[in-house]
Amino acid sequence: MWYVVGAIVLAVITVFLMPKPPPGPKPSTVSDVRVPITEEGEEVGAVYGTVWITAPQIVWYGDFSSKAIKSEGGKK
Repeated sequence: MWYVVGAIVLAVITVFLMPKPPPGPKPSTVSDVRVPITEEGEEVGAVYGTVWITAPQIVWYGDFSSKAIKSEGGKK
């Protein structure tokens, strides 16, 4: 009986003495990404085929929203 009580007390003490893990990385924001964008009044050229562009102009660059990654963790 005393062994069970001692094991429970030691388990509780162990949980309180465990070091906390460091926080995860911060999510990136739109200001972290450097994308060349088109200014108002500039012409947007159309390129067909494979060519080298010296001054690219990005009109639209996708969605910067983020979602948490959730996995099932090894279920087969």
